[in-house]
Amino acid sequence: MAFRDRFCSSGSEVNLISENEPDDNFEDDPDPCPEEEEEIDLGIHAPSDDKWFHGKLDRADAEKRLTNIGQVGSYLVRESDRRPGTYSLSYLGRNGISHFRVTGVCGDYYIGGRQFCSLNDLIGYYTAWSCLLKDEHLKFPVPPPEPVLVKKRVIAKYTYSKVPDTDELSFFQGDVFVVDDVIDMDWLWVTAQKNRETGLVPAALVEDAKKDLDPCAGKPWFFANISRDEAQEILHRDGVIGSFLIRPSDKSPGDYSLSLRGPDGITRFLIRKQGMQYSLGGRNFDSVDAVVARYKHEHIVENLSLKEPVSRAQEWDLPHRPMTPSRNGSSFVLRSETPGPVILNRTQPAFKRGFLVKKGHRNKWKRMFFVLDGDEQHLPNCFQVVVRAFNELRMFYLCADTQDLANDWMEAIKKFCGKPMITNLGERDVKQLRSLEVTIVEAHKLNSNKVSHPYCMISLNEVKTCRTKTQEGHSPIWNEEFKFNDLPSDVSYYSVDLYNRNKRSRDGQVGSAMVPLNRLPKGNVLDEWYPLLSPSHSKMEVGSIRVRSKFTHEIIMPVEEYNSLKEIILDKDLQAVKSLGQVCKDRVSLASTLLKIFRHEREEIFLLKTMNSLEIENQEEVSTLFRGTSLTTTLMDQYMKMVAIPYLQKTIGDVVAKIVECKQSCELNPAKLEKGADTVVNLKQLLEFLFEGVDAIVRSPDDCPRTLRYLFCCLQQNVKDRWSDNEIVRSRVVSGFLFLRLICPAIMNPRICNMMSESPSLCAARTLTLVAKCLQNLANLVEFGVKESFMTPVNPFILRNKEKMINFLDELANVTQTPPITEQVSSDPSRDLAALYDICWTYMSELQQLSQTQPGLKKLVAVTETLRQREEQFLQENLSLTNRTEKLS
Repeated sequence: MAFRDRFCSSGSEVNLISENEPDDNFEDDPDPCPEEEEEIDLGIHAPSDDKWFHGKLDRADAEKRLTNIGQVGSYLVRESDRRPGTYSLSYLGRNGISHFRVTGVCGDYYIGGRQFCSLNDLIGYYTAWSCLLKDEHLKFPVPPPEPVLVKKRVIAKYTYSKVPDTDELSFFQGDVFVVDDVIDMDWLWVTAQKNRETGLVPAALVEDAKKDLDPCAGKPWFFANISRDEAQEILHRDGVIGSFLIRPSDKSPGDYSLSLRGPDGITRFLIRKQGMQYSLGGRNFDSVDAVVARYKHEHIVENLSLKEPVSRAQEWDLPHRPMTPSRNGSSFVLRSETPGPVILNRTQPAFKRGFLVKKGHRNKWKRMFFVLDGDEQHLPNCFQVVVRAFNELRMFYLCADTQDLANDWMEAIKKFCGKPMITNLGERDVKQLRSLEVTIVEAHKLNSNKVSHPYCMISLNEVKTCRTKTQEGHSPIWNEEFKFNDLPSDVSYYSVDLYNRNKRSRDGQVGSAMVPLNRLPKGNVLDEWYPLLSPSHSKMEVGSIRVRSKFTHEIIMPVEEYNSLKEIILDKDLQAVKSLGQVCKDRVSLASTLLKIFRHEREEIFLLKTMNSLEIENQEEVSTLFRGTSLTTTLMDQYMKMVAIPYLQKTIGDVVAKIVECKQSCELNPAKLEKGADTVVNLKQLLEFLFEGVDAIVRSPDDCPRTLRYLFCCLQQNVKDRWSDNEIVRSRVVSGFLFLRLICPAIMNPRICNMMSESPSLCAARTLTLVAKCLQNLANLVEFGVKESFMTPVNPFILRNKEKMINFLDELANVTQTPPITEQVSSDPSRDLAALYDICWTYMSELQQLSQTQPGLKKLVAVTETLRQREEQFLQENLSLTNRTEKLS
């Protein structure tokens, strides 16, 4: 550090304030010679702080330690035990012991009107440059009986962006700071180890460093967890001649290894720790910093000194999460095309690899590495990568088994994608994100001669992203929903193109409808009919299509802004969750958002267990238990889709594949039988599928996620306590979720679980429906009756397997202890909490009304209003920044 001597030359007498004098006499000295400024390097003249700093020590003990030494010129520095941030320089002079007060303020230290950047600078100044008393310098440091840490170190728990025009520091998680001053309970004045910047950090965002944290941790040249070979690779890859790094020695604990890149390769030097000093090349140093400082000015080898530390690998400037359109709980992704070149670091390791599944041209299922050919845009958990090169677009579609796996793949791939199309508000970690929900409902007035098997393709701008399944007839009904999250800012419209499926030729485009985003009401659903215009005659209508759209523009603030909201929603009484369930109409969106938040906190079992218990307590009739759609049932639905897809694929995947490839009909309904069909043959084939399916299911308890099994156990216990005299309800409460809401829907629509890539034939689709219907009756422990008399031939199968089904459901629910949550969940807490805030704000008036009778909701209302104000503040700052930028340009 440097100090500008603005008072007098070296060796002059300076009038300091002794602790023995009253505070009223403390005045800054005048500036007798302001025109003279000399740059002084003070740090090298001070012994290391472990030679003279004694920590908290009272005056009597300080005098005792100085007296024991008995040398004039002896000194020590101690911290006041009465005044935090105040120190004393205790000095043994010719006329006895004197104590001088040193006041620390925000990292600076004041003594006798002079300001120093550190205690080391202060000691160095009065050691070599100025007199403490007349003709007396600091000469002999008195070491403490045992080592004392001069200042506390803290480590950042979170990443934080400073508020502009303040003394705050921005930092990343893991950064190390030295605490210079405790401003109050909420703020610390610190010095960053990595760049020596000083400023304020929130106390709540840091934690005390562990005692065994390396003294060099946080230094720009220190690499804590790398080997010798890795150090060499980093210097070759990222360094230049003179670049260096220091790491702990592999062979000598406590020592350090300095690696330097020279013209002929990498040279390594061992820095040995000897007592309180460090040794390199026969020289002793008080610290590793002193080693670096010396050899930045002197040659460490012939004609070469230390230059700058090798640069650490920087994180890619990537979006918080890829833009992820999802379809009925499944996922797609569109990466925005990049206007300029992207240089990739080829040495970066791949963290994700695996196999994807596709049905081959033959009647076998293959497992191979592959990229989907574009016809699979209707699959769930797909995502799309768009590449633009020389104005040519190339699109790649990939598919994963679950939404979490899709998110993992996207996180692994996105570092190879281009600049994020996310608007940052100023320098803060605030993002503006746009989202679009599109539901293709139905089409009317299509030409029956040209349209027999219609499907729709959705495009964002000119990029095709996803499609519906193929329907039959000229009045198709789809009711398929697609969600596009993190919409790139260059997307200005979406279009719906209607195609007709042709088996022998290329699919023909029938018509198209374009919807500009700026015409959609923000945050509200627009349900509208759009004319389908002919691709050859832009003004000719060839039909109409009904589409529901919802366009939202979100502000994602730093996750810390939502801490209060998170605390309220995670509260053990779940009052906020229950109240939102009362007022929110979009239960799927609410349930999905709540599960993401609770799963990130590993509290999803508590949420689901508590909500299920409350639903059972409030249920009067056992016959209607969990039959309706409530927030509780929606939470369970969404959770099962999140965790149980692999279980479904392993359990019923094989039998579903056989059904899809089988050409034998299983139809038993006389009204739907083809002419000449034999119901005996059909029944035999149906029973074959049923026996195979049941056998696979009853063998599957160990494959079912244990968290789900534990929830089933809790459900059984709850209904047993509620209806102790009803034996059947114990089985039905489990089957009502497992079969009614998971297994049977997956059988009827195998694509939602990625068990098939193409739409099944009409015959296969009917067989899947019949199998699901029979399994559901078996799970309900009831036979077919008069209402569906044509299905009564299946009743012997149901009677034969009832006991087996009951035993299976009991075994499945035989997990009595809460299982540990070991799965890694891909989540974006700030995004999820922002979505929850949007729901709260949308239903603000309803929540305010509820709070009149439920005072506990007033805190939720107040926090929501506060977040609204913060959001408006960020938007206003962004507007001001935009205006300033426009003026400058």
